[in-house]
Amino acid sequence: MLLLCAALLGTALAVDPAADNAFDAPKRFLALSAIAAAAAFAFAGTRAGSRLDGAAAPWREGPPLHRAVPALFVLALVAAGLSAVLSPRRAVALDAFRALLLYALLLPLGASRALRNPRPLLAVFLGVSAVNATVSLLQATGLFSPFRIRAWGNREATGAFAGNVGYLAIALGIAAVAAFAVALAARTAKLRVGASAAALLCLAGVVVNQNLTSLMAVAAGGAVVAFAGLRRRAWLPIALVLAALAAGALLYRPLRVRAAEAIAAAQAGDWDRLVTYRSGAWAAARAMAAERPILGWGPGTFGPEFVPHRLTAEIRARRRHLNPLVTSSYAEAHSDYLQPFAEGGVIGGSAAVASAALLLVLLFRAIRRIEGARRTEAVLLAAMLVAGATAALTWFPLQRPITALPLLLAAGRAWRVIGEPA
Repeated sequence: MLLLCAALLGTALAVDPAADNAFDAPKRFLALSAIAAAAAFAFAGTRAGSRLDGAAAPWREGPPLHRAVPALFVLALVAAGLSAVLSPRRAVALDAFRALLLYALLLPLGASRALRNPRPLLAVFLGVSAVNATVSLLQATGLFSPFRIRAWGNREATGAFAGNVGYLAIALGIAAVAAFAVALAARTAKLRVGASAAALLCLAGVVVNQNLTSLMAVAAGGAVVAFAGLRRRAWLPIALVLAALAAGALLYRPLRVRAAEAIAAAQAGDWDRLVTYRSGAWAAARAMAAERPILGWGPGTFGPEFVPHRLTAEIRARRRHLNPLVTSSYAEAHSDYLQPFAEGGVIGGSAAVASAALLLVLLFRAIRRIEGARRTEAVLLAAMLVAGATAALTWFPLQRPITALPLLLAAGRAWRVIGEPA
């Protein structure tokens, strides 16, 4: 538990100004180190029958659909391993696959007895998110800037300790949804006030960073909390969340301008501008999957393969996928649904997406049949996962430590919760 708390702290706040990659590199190093150490402490020395430290029982005794979730995930990992070994860019793919294996350990860690009381982890996640939101707000007002960052416009200079405003906004969106769930389920006024304050602070951070994907994630996750948590009384909290988002868009001029630009692009049918010119990355991912459909190009290969496959897609479609922005090249496909097919092929991509979808289906089915504290936790987990799944449509929350850690731990914990008897 302490190591996982340290991992959440590191991925949210660690910065090395002397490094070439001051934000991502230290976060990745601390995340992978903490995951390896936590897995060693949690699983080492146990007998073969309980090697997953309590996560093995649901695997052996659970219903077939419940066991299918990790089975599909393991199939996706096997496909990724074969893809890495057979990749045309083998060195890059094997390096990425090693990191992927470590991140994959978060799922059994989340399902193990190490998280039998996940409240400390949730408190750390909300705490570091509140710190980042506060720093981001101060950066937006010009009152405090802890780093000297070369940025194109004010929007790129509010990333706090995350560095990138997109990564930060999505992490804050997930945290806002989690805090919202805690506030609605709180039994004491002190906890309700604290969680509400954290939710509002994170929402303010989302607004300041003007990331439309994170706004969609908040709306989707908030709807889950309201409908699943409050049932027939859901209209009031949903109205409050929508009112808060609308107020932020109206009162904060940069977001109001950005929202107006998005509406204008939609009205004009300029879908490429609406999705911030991601069509080139999506077209390249489809071209990669079409060229090597069985096992793909290998984990981590989208970046080096982006340009040639974008050009291939342009030739086939007889249209250009131009990006007039400074960030005109992509190391990720900006869709955690497309990239597994490009890098892992049809087998790996289908298995990964099916595993995630089945987990969510089973989680919502469990919410309808369980009550009490377990139901409250299941609703919170579902809201976080839906927010992450929404963000994954046009971003890549599973590829950055600041968002991957809470989401994968939540997924593992959700599998454990739905496997326990009602």
